[in-house]
Amino acid sequence: MDGPVADQPPQSLEPATTIHKPAAAVARRAALQRKHARAAKRRVKSQIVTAKPAEKPTERPVDKPIEKPLAAPARTPRPGSPAPADGAPSPVIKTPAATTDTPSPAKVQNDVMVAAVTVAAELAERMTALRVPEGPGESPLVAVLLARPTVRGVGDLSGKVIAIDERYAKSNAKITAAMNAAGATEVLLLEGQATAITRLNNGEVSAAVVALVSPEAAEAFPKIAGFRLFSVVLKP
Repeated sequence: MDGPVADQPPQSLEPATTIHKPAAAVARRAALQRKHARAAKRRVKSQIVTAKPAEKPTERPVDKPIEKPLAAPARTPRPGSPAPADGAPSPVIKTPAATTDTPSPAKVQNDVMVAAVTVAAELAERMTALRVPEGPGESPLVAVLLARPTVRGVGDLSGKVIAIDERYAKSNAKITAAMNAAGATEVLLLEGQATAITRLNNGEVSAAVVALVSPEAAEAFPKIAGFRLFSVVLKP
């Protein structure tokens, strides 16, 4: 009686199986839901990325081409100069720099003085040429002398060289006689390539005959700064 009944059928295992089946299905559904959730998150992220405004592409700086230095032009040798040997450097031809000669203030002042005396002499000669002849008793000509400041009077020109222009050379004897009578003895009237006033201005002589005119023109002759003016009357 204590042992199992022989006619009692064995217990079935189906209930246990039915219990495990629903748990597996739940696990599969949970895994599928997680999969769908991950897919949904990826779709949302992709939509956010596409919704953002596209950033402007940054412009890359264009690389400038490297400029190569221009080759120096070939030097052309001067005619007659020896050609350089193979491998020897070509001779460098130096061009002299242009120089601008600026006249000094002293030279400008001297040129102005010479021009002034020249114009005054021409005016005095015109005045002399326009005067009305007075007959046999016409007044003689007057030699206008320009001397250095150290010359106090005509007598200080004794033994000195006096410059005179070629146009007055025919009156040298009369001018010399008039100067001797005024106290300047043994004077020498000398012509030259340059004008008399230019030689006086350059310091070559002590005095110069700048005009041979009438007494009226001699009196109207202007004074020149830095020089003394003398008038010597010629004998008829």
